[in-house]
Amino acid sequence: MIKLRFFKHFSLLMLTALVLLSCNRPAFYDESLRLKEDKWPKDEALSFKVDVADTSSAYRFFINVRNSTAYEYNNIYFFLTTEFPGGGQARDTIECTLASREGKWLGKGSGKYRDNRIFIREDIFFPQKGVYTFRLNQAMRHEVLQGISEAGIRLEKQEKSVPES
Repeated sequence: MIKLRFFKHFSLLMLTALVLLSCNRPAFYDESLRLKEDKWPKDEALSFKVDVADTSSAYRFFINVRNSTAYEYNNIYFFLTTEFPGGGQARDTIECTLASREGKWLGKGSGKYRDNRIFIREDIFFPQKGVYTFRLNQAMRHEVLQGISEAGIRLEKQEKSVPES
């Protein structure tokens, strides 16, 4: 009797885990870099090189942020610089919310850290094949921002693609 109950509970737990994992889209690219002692100097860029071979697929773009509960703000601003394979670059300023107005942390985790995957944009098409470099800088007007332990980017392929002409 006890073995049957254990088997039912274990089966239900495994089924739930499989369903939750299957809802997570596979990443085309997903990398975060650790910041020493949860400190991010203003002039320290986190750099990510992404080799793009498929220019006909659409992508979804996310920023990953891991913050400590000692972080003083409910948001963080980033400068995102994109360098294109053939030269040239673009720069954006992005705000990411890490806590509600009431001060409740968003994201996943318990204890000292919270992990956030923040959706930024979808329907991104890369205009040419090659290596794109994405650089993240904190833009919070502090020489050294305290309370951020990791930051990174994630790209997921979408179902839609460039229409045939």
